[in-house]
Amino acid sequence: RYYNQTFNQAAALLVENGKQGITYLFKRGTHEEFGYASLCTALAFYFILSCWTAGSAVASGLVIPMLYTGALYGRIIGLILVSIFGVQTNEYGAWVDPGLFAAIGAASFFSGVSRLTISLTVLMVS
Repeated sequence: RYYNQTFNQAAALLVENGKQGITYLFKRGTHEEFGYASLCTALAFYFILSCWTAGSAVASGLVIPMLYTGALYGRIIGLILVSIFGVQTNEYGAWVDPGLFAAIGAASFFSGVSRLTISLTVLMVS
């Protein structure tokens, strides 16, 4: 997929479209794929632009940016937990995965901003 075998974390989060970025963030077992700097930069960028877009009078979609912003902060929380607890391979520690926290963060941010009911958010996570 990559011609010169390099992978730029910030470019993968900021340049590619939101759907592909969400796919990268939801991927499980990839705790070393993105660092704190690229995740925090993309979070600040998308959050500011989403606020600006939501406040403007232009009709534009906010579903993907909301999911993307939530996935970014969920992935950051997941990385913090991996740095505290380490990578767990047993059945009791499988919940410590940044990809899982990205999905939970996306659902929580989406439900908080759009005022969805809890049942719809639970359906989105499952």
